[in-house]
Amino acid sequence: MPTPADRGPGQPWRPGTPVPAPTDPNTPSADIRIGYARCSSITQELQSQLDALAAKNIPRDKIFSEKISTRVRVRPQFEAALACAREIKAHAPHCRVIFTVNEMNDWAGTRPS
Repeated sequence: MPTPADRGPGQPWRPGTPVPAPTDPNTPSADIRIGYARCSSITQELQSQLDALAAKNIPRDKIFSEKISTRVRVRPQFEAALACAREIKAHAPHCRVIFTVNEMNDWAGTRPS
């Protein structure tokens, strides 16, 4: 089902919103993946997340990563990943941009029951 162009996060649905014109079936399309990895402390390592994202066939130049505390509100690499996704979507609106985050949870076994 095509999504109307004026729909997006935080926008209310309005009855009667026209459906966008169908995409020409001859237009090439592809899923474009962007990856993001983050850990919040110096003792945590990013490599396993980077390896998992690479295993999803995400090119290294489309994987953004940073070691930054959860308390820091501005995350430069996260913002760079979003900007990359927006730029790709602007240049290739017929392609899906998939933002991929691989969760590596090292809390397993340490939570109280």
